[in-house]
Amino acid sequence: MIFKTKRHQPRKFNYTPRYYDKKKEDMKHEKIRRGEDPNIEFRERLHVSLQEKRKMKQKSNTRILVWVALLILLLYFMFF
Repeated sequence: MIFKTKRHQPRKFNYTPRYYDKKKEDMKHEKIRRGEDPNIEFRERLHVSLQEKRKMKQKSNTRILVWVALLILLLYFMFF
């Protein structure tokens, strides 16, 4: 053979799919939030607290938008 070429094997990944259990995850977050589980790492507690803050911020923004919409409707009906 004049040209000797190597054949490359395809890359393999060690991916194993996992099952996501929402109830179990919610229970874990609730325990972390209440401080019942002392074995939880700081990183997980921080993650849960940041998620709670995001939810509260989103609720606050929604509330503000609803109030602004109601105010606009009220002003519209008052002047027309």
